[in-house]
Amino acid sequence: MPTSDPGPRRRRAHSAAGPTALDITADVTDAPGIANRFRVFAEQVVPRLPLYRRLCEAAADDLDVCARLLAAPPDQRTPNLLLAAVHDVLLAGAPEPLAAWYPSIPGRNPSPQARSRVVGRGEDDPWPHFRAMALGNPSVAELLTSRSVQTNEVGRSAALFPGLYQATFAASSAPPGNLRPLGIVEIGASAGLNLHPGAYGYRYTVSSRSDDAGRTLTAGRTFTAVGSSSRLMLDCELRGDKVPPLPEGALPVASAVGLDISPLNLVDPVDTRWLEACQWPEQPERMARLRAAIALARLDPPDVRRGDAIDDLERQIAQVPGEALPVVTSTWVLTYVPIHRQRALMELMDAIGTERDVAMVLSEQPERIPGIDVPPRPDGAPDGRSTALVRLEWRDGERIAVRLADQHPHGNWLEWPAPPSPPSPPLPNFVWSRFVHEPLSHEVRFGRPHPPRTSCGAGSSVDRFHTRFDRGGEGWGGVAEVTVSDSGVPGSQG
Repeated sequence: MPTSDPGPRRRRAHSAAGPTALDITADVTDAPGIANRFRVFAEQVVPRLPLYRRLCEAAADDLDVCARLLAAPPDQRTPNLLLAAVHDVLLAGAPEPLAAWYPSIPGRNPSPQARSRVVGRGEDDPWPHFRAMALGNPSVAELLTSRSVQTNEVGRSAALFPGLYQATFAASSAPPGNLRPLGIVEIGASAGLNLHPGAYGYRYTVSSRSDDAGRTLTAGRTFTAVGSSSRLMLDCELRGDKVPPLPEGALPVASAVGLDISPLNLVDPVDTRWLEACQWPEQPERMARLRAAIALARLDPPDVRRGDAIDDLERQIAQVPGEALPVVTSTWVLTYVPIHRQRALMELMDAIGTERDVAMVLSEQPERIPGIDVPPRPDGAPDGRSTALVRLEWRDGERIAVRLADQHPHGNWLEWPAPPSPPSPPLPNFVWSRFVHEPLSHEVRFGRPHPPRTSCGAGSSVDRFHTRFDRGGEGWGGVAEVTVSDSGVPGSQG
C-alpha cells in the first residue's frame, strides 16, 4: 500500500515566483528547473482542473518529485509525462487510493454521472498519494524512461481541417475547377488519429462568448463539413466574426503517412492505454472522443512508420504521388524538438521546395518554436499563449508563410482573423456574388465554366466561374462565384 506523505523530510523548491511563461530553453538539468515547469503548468495550463492543478502546485514545491523527471530524456522533462505515468498505472488497475480522485478510472467511476472524490485538504488531499506513487512505484519509474508524451488529441483535426483546405486550394497545378489532391505526411503522428481528415465530420459553432456575437454572426449558428467516410463528429467553437473557408465535403487525399520515433499500435491495449493516460482525467469528453476515434481507426488502421521527423522526412515526401501536393503537418510536436533541429527542418523544407512544390500546415505555439518562422497575426494583434495555425508553402523554390488562425491547443476553439479589406477587384464586367476572404500566394486561376453559358437577357450571354484569385502584395485573396458578360453588361448574380 502507498505510504503517507513524509512531510518535513522532503526537499522543497525555494523559487519565489518562477517564470511568467514556459521557456523551452529553460534549464531542466536539475530539479529546481523542473519545479519551474510544474509551477507554470499549474498556473497556465491546468488552472481550471482542480486535481491536476493541485498536483502540479505541490510538485513545484517538492524537489524530490521533480527529480524523478531527470530519468526522462531532456525534451520529455515535462509535467505531462509524470502525470501520464501515474495515470497509466491507475488505468492498468493498480489498487491505489489515488484512483478515487480520477474520474477516468473504470470501476471507481463507472458512469459519466459518477462523481470523483473532491479535491481538498487533509484527508481530501490527493497529493500525498500521488507523491507516494511518483517516488515509490516501479511501474511509474519505468514509464518515465520508456515513454514520451503522446496525446494524439483528436480535436486538433478540427483546426487542421480548414488549414489543409487552404493548402489544397492555394496549390498550383490543381485540376481546372477542382482541388489538388493532398499527400499528407504527419510528423510526430503518434497513433495516426489525426492522419485522415476524412475520418471525421466537422461542426463549427459561433461562440456566444465572442465579442462580436450577435452583430456579424449569430451566436449558436453552425457550419459543417462532412464527407462520405466521416464517422465521428468533431465540434469546434468559432470565436471572432470570421468563418474559415470550408469545403462542402471531404478533402481529396492521395496518400497519408505518419512518422514517429515511437509509433503507437492501436491494436495493442498497452499502447492505447498510454494514449488514454496522456489525456487529462478531469475532461471525460476528451477521453470519450479518444476512445471512439481509436475504435474507428482500428477498422482502417492509419499508416504510421517509425522514423525521425527530420532525418526521414525527405524520403516520405518523395513517395507522395506526382499529382498530389505534399503537405507536412504537425500538431504540438515541434515544441519537443530542440531549436537547432527546428531550424534543420526549415532548411530541409527549403531544399525540397527547390525540387517540387510542397506545403506545411502547423498547429504550434509560436513562443515554443523559435526555430520556425511563424508570421504575426494578420490583424496585428499580439501573440498570446494561443496555438497558431500556420500554412507554409514552397512554390518554385520560394517560401511563403501565412498565419491562418489562432486556436485552442486541443482544437476546442478557432479564431480566424480578419484580413485587410480588399480593394475593388480590377476585373471589368464581373459581379461578385460570393466572396470569402483568404490570404493566398501570388496566383490567379480560373476554373471551368459552371454552368456553361446561360442566357442573361437580350443579346447577351454569361459564363459563371468558380474562381480563386490573389492580390498577395495587398494582403487579400479569396474565392468568388463570378458572372462574366460578353456584352459589356454585368450578368445577374448567381
